[in-house]
Amino acid sequence: MDTTEKQNYFKQALSDFAFDAAAGRAIRHLVDVGYTSSQIMQRLDYPVPEAKVHKAVYRYRTETGILLKNLPEISFQSVLLKRKNDVLTSLYSYLMHKILQNGEENSYLSCPFGLLPPDRVHKILSPLTTREREYILGIAWEPAVVYHRLNLRMLEIGVQLAADSDIFLFYFLKTKEQAAVTPDSDVFRLPSG
Repeated sequence: MDTTEKQNYFKQALSDFAFDAAAGRAIRHLVDVGYTSSQIMQRLDYPVPEAKVHKAVYRYRTETGILLKNLPEISFQSVLLKRKNDVLTSLYSYLMHKILQNGEENSYLSCPFGLLPPDRVHKILSPLTTREREYILGIAWEPAVVYHRLNLRMLEIGVQLAADSDIFLFYFLKTKEQAAVTPDSDVFRLPSG
């Protein structure tokens, strides 16, 4: 490493330390409490560029397992769920059952937002509330499929998204299941046991 590289490395390390001291801990706390990126921006005492907040939020969510870049190497069994009139209620009940079986930390929704053009993302998000849209749009999605833990917020969002689109898949790591909602598959049914 030459002198210039060492100086740049030191400057970056100092900048990261100053950022963490000034805003990093606050950002992590606000993520834990459930704030969106824009709500975090409003609550910070220290002025932080929006892109830096988005990056810090994304990094923290990946560090804590809320977001996964890759699922573990598992051979998933496919479960197809039929869209029907009461799809929101049926899907919510089914997913709650699977989350109880697997635990929240083993339940995920695939999120291809980083692969889609912005106009398509906005169209897909149209059934969501303003706060739910803000949450999704406040994540700095990588240009890949990313997996979001099915916590209560993402469960509610995921049910609405899957009710209108077949590009979202639910993954349950303990039971090794991949669930998809499709118009021409079997009806929802809760497995026995």
